[in-house]
Amino acid sequence: MDKKLRKRLIGAIVLAAFMVILLPEWFDGSGHKSRYGEQVQMPEKAELKPIADYMAARDSDDTINRQIKPEESSIHAWALQVGSFSQKRNAEAMRDNLRAKGYASYVDVQRSPEGDSYRVRIGPELDQQQLEVLREEIRRKEDINGMVVQHP
Repeated sequence: MDKKLRKRLIGAIVLAAFMVILLPEWFDGSGHKSRYGEQVQMPEKAELKPIADYMAARDSDDTINRQIKPEESSIHAWALQVGSFSQKRNAEAMRDNLRAKGYASYVDVQRSPEGDSYRVRIGPELDQQQLEVLREEIRRKEDINGMVVQHP
């Protein structure tokens, strides 16, 4: 094939590809915003409780704990335990199923002389009340009766 003809064919192919890709973007009348119109709304400031609120709520309950173990902090995290298994693969299957549904779940291993147990938990959260609400949601949607436990 002649060099001049080959260059013209390549140029025509590049020009056609350019037109197929960009002309609809330019001339459809709607532009970029119609295709990518969803705007993410971010709050100006995060709505988080101050740490002092968590500490104040636990002060009365932790008086006994501080007398026994004064080095412990009065801030505690909580988790929602939704299952306990003797086989790791069963716990991981439940964890993966919950993650697929949008829950932040993990497997906690408890070692003992009788054998290991694998606990499936959701969380952790600083606010115990949020987990109580989540516990009811899990019970209603997934038919799983969980219990709020201290993390870790």
